[in-house]
Parts: sequence; C-alpha cells; structure tokens
Amino acid sequence: MGRPYAGTATVYSSPRLELSRLMRAGYFTKEAEVRGSWSWTNGDTVGIFTKRIGAEVYMVLSYTWTDPRTGKPEDVRQRIDMVSKPSNLGKGTVLYFRCPSTGRACRILYRAYHARTFRSRWGFSYRLYYPSQLCGKLGRWDEVYWNAERHLERGKGKRKPGTYLGKPTKRAKRVERLWEQLERADEIRWSPACWPVRLRGAFTELL
Repeated sequence: MGRPYAGTATVYSSPRLELSRLMRAGYFTKEAEVRGSWSWTNGDTVGIFTKRIGAEVYMVLSYTWTDPRTGKPEDVRQRIDMVSKPSNLGKGTVLYFRCPSTGRACRILYRAYHARTFRSRWGFSYRLYYPSQLCGKLGRWDEVYWNAERHLERGKGKRKPGTYLGKPTKRAKRVERLWEQLERADEIRWSPACWPVRLRGAFTELL
C-alpha cells in the first residue's frame, strides 16, 4: 500500500473504508464468509475478509504498509471487530465498526498520517479535517459545490428517488436539496464576490 497524503489530512484525501459501501458490495452477508479486495484511485489496495455467522462478526484487512522513516515495507494483518446497536427506527439493529484505537462505534475507518492501521477519525494524534475546514474564504463555495457533487455521484446507480403515499421520500428531498446547493454554489463561486480583491477592484474600474 502506498504512502498516504503527507500534509494535513482530510476525510477524503486518506484511504477510507465505509461500512455502507462495503455492505452494498456484498461484504458482511449474513451467515457467510466473504473474501475480496478494495482499492482507491491512488493505487492503494487492501484484501478484505468478513465473517458474519451467528454472533461472530468481524473483518480482517491485509495490506502492505511502508514505514515513513525507513521506507521499509511491512505486511499488515488487522482484525476489526464489529458491534450491533438497536436501530433508531425501532426495528432491528445496525452494524458498526469498533475502532481499534478508541473503542468507539463508527461507520467509517481511515488510514491517515502514515498510520500503520485503520481507525476512526477520532483515533489519530492529529485531527482529520473536512475539506471545508481547510479552504479559504474565496474557496468556500467551490468546496460546497464539490461536496454536493460528491454526494450526488454516490447516489448514481441507486433506485431513482420518488414518492410514498403521494409525498416525496426523505431521500428524494435530500437529492433535491443537493441539486439546489450545487446550482447555488456554482452561481456564487463564479460571481465577482468570490474573486480576489485586486481582481474585483480592476473589474470595478473597468465599469
């Protein structure tokens, strides 16, 4: 596995494993063992084994980690135990990762800041940021646009959101809000209000 981002890490710049996406891909199938792999656009890959039989539910990750001080590669095998909690809808349970570092239940694991293992965003010595927390004032609306675009992209391939008993579903309302955010952010980010001060001044003088 290659070396992760060396600067201030964000939740999107670091290799991440989202439980919802893993389950959609067939991992954690009830009463089954599943083997496969997961890869990222930067070329990093991990081998994945999941077991969900009876009360025994866990995941094992296998990958190569490179020591940032020596440059020496090391084979890593990490077990992630799972925990179930009652659904807030009052029906059934919801599966979570148990963070190997903090013990907290979480739905996403990251490997950032040259860490040897995957853990929750609270398990690092340094903070894991959202991109909007790092961008400057002029880049704020670019980040709003890209964030809405990311969420809409994830929804591709899913069943088209619609209505239930004549009313828009929660998912349909969320998709509509994302499109509104996308359109508003795209309009504002190209407006003079988001230009550098000198450029705005030069434009005003021309008028």
